[in-house]
Amino acid sequence: MEANFLRITCQRILKSKKFLWICVYILIFPFIVLLMNDWSVDSNIWNGVFFIFGNRYLYFLLIVPVFLIFLFDLANEGNLRYCAGRLLTKVSVVKVHIKAMILHCLFLTIYVFAVVIIEAVYILGGTFNWSEETKWRHDPYTLFSLDLSPIIVISLFAIKFFMTLIFLGSFYLYWQSKTKRQYSSLGMSIIFFLLLFNAIVNFYNIPFLNILDFSFISIYYLDPYVNSIVLYIIMSHIPLTILSVGLLIFSLRLSKGVNF
Repeated sequence: MEANFLRITCQRILKSKKFLWICVYILIFPFIVLLMNDWSVDSNIWNGVFFIFGNRYLYFLLIVPVFLIFLFDLANEGNLRYCAGRLLTKVSVVKVHIKAMILHCLFLTIYVFAVVIIEAVYILGGTFNWSEETKWRHDPYTLFSLDLSPIIVISLFAIKFFMTLIFLGSFYLYWQSKTKRQYSSLGMSIIFFLLLFNAIVNFYNIPFLNILDFSFISIYYLDPYVNSIVLYIIMSHIPLTILSVGLLIFSLRLSKGVNF
């Protein structure tokens, strides 16, 4: 029964008009940005890709409508949730939401990065190397260590993006359980302002709050000769992972009092 509910939930989201508009928005927004920007003759695909993800404001405009619409749709699915709440235990319903959230976070990560990369290749041309503009350190959005290849850097970006979505999804599911689903809009507002503050404030340099830094600043400081990439991935995502797991555990424990 739980597996069937998960399958139906995923199918409902994928076939919904909201999800279709999310996919269309992801297609249009980065394409317009890349097309309207005045690129130099020395730019290539990676200047375009990291301009999209490295610019805090563009990143905010990309992630906010996409994820908030999906998350709100997942956790507030009306009649389907009502029926499931009477056929399954409340813990099982929350477990399905958690699984669906993780699967769709993975899908959105792959889709977003694939779209941006493909559109950047179309507009700026494809290559696996850094551009001359990057090598001469003229582009502030690609000031990575040149010892890191573009493929490695974009992979680190994708992991950070995925973990950010997981944390935000975990927080919202916890919020739903904690408030017994009575303040859904407030939970979405908290996530919105958290992302907004990330766009206008540099959390990376603020003690304690740097745990909630969703930007990619730390990757710019990564030196492969000082820290191994594997160690960097583990250490940089431990705090957010612990927070996400803790929130999901509490969302399950508090689910018994939720009104489905």
